[in-house]
Amino acid sequence: MKQIRLAIIGCGGFVRSHVRAINDHVPEVRIVALCDIIKAHADRLRRDLPPGKRPAFFIDYRDLLAEVKPDAVIVSTPHTLHFRHAYDSLGAGAHVMVDKPMVTDSAQARRLVARSAKTGLALNVAIQGTHTDTFAYARQLIGDGTMGELQLVTGVLAQDWLDLTRGWWRQDPKLSGGGQLYDSMAHVLSAMMFLVGSPVAEVQCFTDYKGSRVDINAVGCIRFRNGTLGAITCGGNCAAWHSALTLQGRNALMEISPHGGGFRVLGQKMPKPITRVPRGWKIPTVTPARNFADVILGRAEPRCGGHLGILLADLMDALYASAAAGRPVKVNA
Repeated sequence: MKQIRLAIIGCGGFVRSHVRAINDHVPEVRIVALCDIIKAHADRLRRDLPPGKRPAFFIDYRDLLAEVKPDAVIVSTPHTLHFRHAYDSLGAGAHVMVDKPMVTDSAQARRLVARSAKTGLALNVAIQGTHTDTFAYARQLIGDGTMGELQLVTGVLAQDWLDLTRGWWRQDPKLSGGGQLYDSMAHVLSAMMFLVGSPVAEVQCFTDYKGSRVDINAVGCIRFRNGTLGAITCGGNCAAWHSALTLQGRNALMEISPHGGGFRVLGQKMPKPITRVPRGWKIPTVTPARNFADVILGRAEPRCGGHLGILLADLMDALYASAAAGRPVKVNA
């Protein structure tokens, strides 16, 4: 069995779930180095690792890449830093998995995907819903005609995000790239792009900052190139948590969680609603870390790769441009 020497750039927040997944399900990976500007974050992450050789610690990711020369890197830093950390890691010969959003600029998204293609190294994006059996099956129902012509899609998010992230980098636009649209809503929008499977043609967006330096609430309308129409409601100032996607086809309606798991498909001409993935379904749920290792080892294709990162970056650029300009914005990419 090949051992993948993995480094982690950014040791706070969600990366701990990747480490737990590696500990439990990815024996081919050995974590050899950690990087964070706050040593306490790396120390806390070390406690999640099994006993044995302690990974090296670095404050500067460039020192890590030069000295350790890892086979692969997980990038879990603030959003606007993703591009440089991922781009340089690919340049150093490492496969890369980056937390959502892949980047905060569509030009950067294309440069990153181009570098991955040129180097032949993997570029995965850790969007949990796209790694589930639910999403693979949902996409088949859309593609095989069960849903009929896809016409409308709606994405909804509600969180107490304004209070929960107050004082964090997530409300610093230099690090976050934006507010709730770029943070939690990225899960909903990535799921929408994954299932609709079409670039965006035009958007209209309105935002409300609620006294913050970044967007807290937002609504938007989307026209996809394949003719599907979309609407989003992004809430960051609600004392309840909820997220959902609804897709309307000519033959059926689909309700699905952006994180995978629960879903149902119903229509007047269907004998009964579809509420579960068939037994023996060919595409199982995996963690992003498991898929990342399988891609590196040549066992699988990326469940969520750079192409989806480009689609999301194009959409985000257009949403923010529309909100700033107060008019619809066309996407020419």
